[in-house]
Amino acid sequence: MKLKNKIVVLLMGALLILAGLNLILDSASTKNLGAVLALTGVSIDIIILLLFIKQEKWLSEI
Repeated sequence: MKLKNKIVVLLMGALLILAGLNLILDSASTKNLGAVLALTGVSIDIIILLLFIKQEKWLSEI
């Protein structure tokens, strides 16, 4: 996976987190969907960050 694609996926994960938080704060009826979106965004970000650390040489030196 190219660096540009990883950054785009990180941004998409951040947008999922923000959308989920918005749904959680919006009303009681959308809290469950918001929680699922937020957790999905967090898990995507964690996976991509782990790929950064594992595969990128400039990050593994830190």
